[in-house]
Parts: sequence; structure tokens; C-alpha cells
Amino acid sequence: MKADRPSVTARGVALTRSRMDRPSTPGGDPEAEQRLYAGLGPVRGFHFGGRGGQRIERRTRFFDHEVLDALTAGVPQIVLVGAGYDGRALRFRHPDVHYFEVDHPATQADKRRRVEQLGVPLDGLTFVEVDLMAARIGPALAAAGHRADEPSLFVCEGLLLYLTPEVVVQLLSDLRARAAPGSRLALSTRERLPGPGGPPTARDLWRRLMLRVVGEPRRSAYELGGVARQLEQTGWTVAREVHRDEVRRRGPGRRGMLVLATPR
Repeated sequence: MKADRPSVTARGVALTRSRMDRPSTPGGDPEAEQRLYAGLGPVRGFHFGGRGGQRIERRTRFFDHEVLDALTAGVPQIVLVGAGYDGRALRFRHPDVHYFEVDHPATQADKRRRVEQLGVPLDGLTFVEVDLMAARIGPALAAAGHRADEPSLFVCEGLLLYLTPEVVVQLLSDLRARAAPGSRLALSTRERLPGPGGPPTARDLWRRLMLRVVGEPRRSAYELGGVARQLEQTGWTVAREVHRDEVRRRGPGRRGMLVLATPR
């Protein structure tokens, strides 16, 4: 993404979420989350509707479930990596849980300003500014007060495809180094399906162009089975895998994935 501009795609995802009916914890504040989203305004060219909106809704429900499951299990730390305008620290507030939101400084500064203007308690939330393409997450989390000797749920939602393969490996390795027994890693990504694929569709090409224009091009791709192999190489084991969708238009086939992993 551009160094001086908050993430455009993160705003688009948040606005899509604002239309969803979602659960919340007894101490959560979904109304504050909605006010956060309402303040973002429209994002030209990045309103996710149709199939794109459906994919985001399925993805959101998966991560909502994993957060609530971690809260039920007594996991005391939730780390949202590439948090964007995620409102789960508000919606799923819990007296015994601390949220760490990690993101690029430009997005983080804008998100923090908007959240602080809501006038709600933020004692259970820490913002961590990190450009993952230029710096490692481990030292930043340690400096922010994250405890490597206590379990965590690490969430990487809609993130890995925007990082280079080398950065993804370093990120997953650093998270594993801070994953105490009982920790979990939830992530979304996609893999290429085997078989011949035709040229990209006009929609695919337009989407790639728009992502480059806003400074958020996709930088990683996985072959079939590549996600599980990379997790194993970085110290994780796949506990559950959901295939969100399979797309075989005229372009190359691909399969969206939602994955829950545990330290091995």
C-alpha cells in the first residue's frame, strides 16, 4: 500500500461488513463498531457486492466464530494482523482478553483516530504500527506488551496475498515464536487449482489494475497444497481447513481457503 495513504481495500471490507447481522459478546459494543464503519464513507471502485460480498461475508463469519471460540476457551490475547478497520475489539470486548491490532502506520493512524473519537473504553486494545514489508512483527508485539508465554489467537484475515512469499514465511515464523501452548492461528488465502486456465477475464484485469493504482497489489500465490506445506515449514499444523469457494471462469482456477492452525 502507499506509505501515506490508509488501505482502500480495508475500508471496502469494513463497509461490506457493516451490512451484516453478526453476534457479539455480552460486554461488546456492536453499536460502536457500526459507528466506526459509518464514518468511513463510500470507497469508489471498492464496494464489495455480488460474489465478492458473499465471499467476505463467509470469511467474516469464519473469523467471528474463531474469535468467539477462543474467548470461550479462555485465550487471553487476540492479535489481529493487518487489522485494517476491523471492529472485533469493540464487538467482542471481553474483560479478560486483550486485543492487539497490527497494521501499516498510515492505516493504523487513521483507524486509531476514528476509534478514539467514538468515546468508548479502549483499555483492552493496543494499536501496533508495523509495515510488514519492511519490519518484523515479533519485536513490535513484544514492545507493545504482548506476552509470548500466554496463549494467543493470531488472525491473518485477507492479508497474506498482499505480502511477498519471503515476508509471509517470516511473519508465520515470528508468530509461531510467540505462540505459547494453547495458541491458534486463523488465516485466509487461496490456492491455484490444477488444470489449464485461459486468459484473465476483463474483470480480473480491472481488479489487478485498481489494486496497483491504490498501491495494494497481490504479491503471493499458492499452488494446490502449498498453504499446508508452508504452515508446516514455519512450525504450524493445520487443524481445520474450509474451502470457501472454487472459481473457474475463463481465468486460472483458484480456491479460497479459511484455515485454523495450531503450533506443532
